[in-house]
Amino acid sequence: MERVNDYIDLVKAFGKQDYVVYKNDYLALVKNNPLVNGFWTVGNWFSFVANTRTWELEHVAGDSMGVIQYSHDEIKTGNREFVANFIFKEDYGFVNNAIHNAMLYVNGLQMEERPFVFMVFYTRCSRKDGRVLTIQNQNIPLVFDENKLPYIFANVITDISHLHPTNIPQAVLLNKYSNEQFYMDRNNLELKPYRSIFSNREMEIVRLLVKGFSSRKIAETLNIRYETARTHRKNILGKANLKNTAELIHFILVNKIL
Repeated sequence: MERVNDYIDLVKAFGKQDYVVYKNDYLALVKNNPLVNGFWTVGNWFSFVANTRTWELEHVAGDSMGVIQYSHDEIKTGNREFVANFIFKEDYGFVNNAIHNAMLYVNGLQMEERPFVFMVFYTRCSRKDGRVLTIQNQNIPLVFDENKLPYIFANVITDISHLHPTNIPQAVLLNKYSNEQFYMDRNNLELKPYRSIFSNREMEIVRLLVKGFSSRKIAETLNIRYETARTHRKNILGKANLKNTAELIHFILVNKIL
């Protein structure tokens, strides 16, 4: 892979973290984590697991050849240089800025809250043949040190070019402990609070719709009446001014709903 970005900039974005690590027997846990294996994707995907203490790649999974034309072995051989250079050059600075802000945010939280924070990036990347893709990168912390600071992350990379998202690059930081959500884009480089247009119940249904559940299966899963599930589904589409579930998935991705 041609070197276009310097991974040292990525290291600087994370900043100096005084990790306290007593256990190192985490690899089996990492490989079996459902997030590493495309837990929630809406397109062709692959994943890699990065250790920010050692700056080594621990594991690669999924269809990397189909997405970016690099094999698992090529990715592991490229290691930290691959991580930096598969990001589209014009988006690299934004990614580093977003990571820096996220780490500042996490370090400012109470210890019990830190494991519940993750980021989703919407950026561009380069395939081996030079074609530029738009991707979703779900950046999920997997392993934490004794101070609950994450140092091993799964990066689930999904090709979302077919959804034609706009305003790229952008990112969202989610805190599942406090149910807060923050948004960043190239015109707003600080973490900006985001407010969902959907109620908590509607969000439960949105998550199931994205997984392909029918109204009947949603009703069974949530133990509600079929007619109630259909009404919720209609209200969700109406609030977002959408016509069908396919448009809803696009809306969720572009507006960082999940």
